[in-house]
Amino acid sequence: MDVTAATWVVALTGLLLIVLLGGLQLVAVIRPRDPWTVANVYGGTPEQTDSTAYFAFNQGYAWADAFLWAPVQIAGSIGMLLGHKWGFLLALAASVPYVYTAIPIFIWDRDLGFRKPTAGYWIVIWGMWPAFGLVQFAYCLARLNS
Repeated sequence: MDVTAATWVVALTGLLLIVLLGGLQLVAVIRPRDPWTVANVYGGTPEQTDSTAYFAFNQGYAWADAFLWAPVQIAGSIGMLLGHKWGFLLALAASVPYVYTAIPIFIWDRDLGFRKPTAGYWIVIWGMWPAFGLVQFAYCLARLNS
């Protein structure tokens, strides 16, 4: 498959976002209750809600992001840049969590008060991540069907 300028933009954006997320989530796997992890990775505080639910919810995403989602996105981006069909297929699969994870995060935050709904929250959780997921999904689907 041809590697276009759009392929470079989508693949590199995917790599940038997932390396950032995967790195932060790996820190959360290694140091799940460290104050830095709570403040900079999870957001909110366990005191705002049920402490057990807070750590269980955040640890579930930390393990899944670091060991499942990040490798699929990284492999997909590399495959796209190499012009392989499997790269576009993996990137298509990796695009789903960008949108999917925003929904339970929103519900948990709304109902359990994990994070405060600030402007940054809406830009990151309900802006950048889902928007990129939709763009990557549409781009990879279009490329695979062409």
